[in-house]
Parts: sequence; C-alpha cells; structure tokens
Amino acid sequence: MINSDFRKEFENKNKGLYSNEEQYNLIQKWMKLRTDDMNFVIDTILTKVKSDNDPIFQHINTEKIGVFGHSMGGAASVWLGRTRDDVSAVANIDAPFFSELVYNKADDNFIASSKTYTTPLFNIYSDDVWRQLDSVPVYVANKLNNKQLEGAYTTHFKGAKHLSLTDLQLFSPILANKLHGGKPNINPYYCIEIENELILKFFDYELKGIGHFNPKKTY
Repeated sequence: MINSDFRKEFENKNKGLYSNEEQYNLIQKWMKLRTDDMNFVIDTILTKVKSDNDPIFQHINTEKIGVFGHSMGGAASVWLGRTRDDVSAVANIDAPFFSELVYNKADDNFIASSKTYTTPLFNIYSDDVWRQLDSVPVYVANKLNNKQLEGAYTTHFKGAKHLSLTDLQLFSPILANKLHGGKPNINPYYCIEIENELILKFFDYELKGIGHFNPKKTY
C-alpha cells in the first residue's frame, strides 16, 4: 500500500505543480524517511552482533557492509554510501542520485555536488531511467560524465522498464505491464537472472575480494 500523502506529492511532482525549490524540499523529506529506516535496520543489526549470541549475527562482518535498493530505495542506498563510513559498497537500481543533488537558488536549478563520491558504486538502469539521464533535471548528478563518480560501474538493460528490475514482472506480469504502460522488450527471466548475478559478483568483489568485476555496458 502506497502512503497517500507520498502518492499525492509524487503525482503532483510529475504534473509539474511544484517549483524546483519545492521539489528539492520534497526530496529531502522523502529521503530522510527512507534513510532513517535503513539506518535503523543497520544499527539494529550492528547492536545485535555485539549483544546477541544467535549464530546468524555472529556470521556478520560489520567491517564490510553493502546496501542496495530499487528506485527510491536505490536513491536512499546511494545516500547511505555518502553519509555512513561503514558502508563499503552500494548497488543502485534505477534511481536518481538524490544525495548528490544540490539546489542552486541563484539560478533556480539543480546541479551536481562537487564532492567526490568515494564508496564503490554499481548502477543498473532500465530504458525508463536511461533516457532521462541527460534530459531530466533531477538526474543531473547521474550523468555518465560526472567526474565526482567516474569510478562507478554502470550498466543498461536495453528494453527493460522500471519494474523489469524487480520481481514484480515475474509473479504478476499483468500488474507490472499495466504499471509500465506496456510490455517490456526484454525477457523478464533473463533480466532478473543477469541482474542478480551482477549484484552478487559486485558485492563478492568489493566486500569479499572474490573474483573480479567488469560488467558489460549493455545487456
């Protein structure tokens, strides 16, 4: 169930009813809710590692934390990679870099942060987001020529729509296609299987030092 206030805000944003400054303030609000949730989960697990003898917590390496998410969850994951020193790798699935977005009041526009993003980052994009990277203002920090993120890995699933990068396309293709406004031009099983494989290889490489990671630019 989508929060009614968020849904109204998001729909109004897509209708162009907010100024750039109002959009920026909404982004801060949306991200605080999500990053607070993620911080709570991580901090709770870290506390459990110290105080709970359950074997599951004793297998956790607190020095190597990876986070990932889709859409707003991806944006929040990138944000945590910016703000938490204990996050060692981030996988962003189809989301804008809201943590790297700055509102320039003098020019009334969005610009990318001038601070280098140092946490290893892997970006996965669908067609829906890929075509917005150079044209939609809130994606200005995602541009492939952003020097502050030039070490990031980036791949594009051609023919995929935003929800193709989730399992909704597998267990409810009718709903996914309705939300998409059409059927994606990519095999849903291929998309999810390759995506899962890539994310696992990325975290194995960055967090465990296993193997190597060199994803193709397109799939």
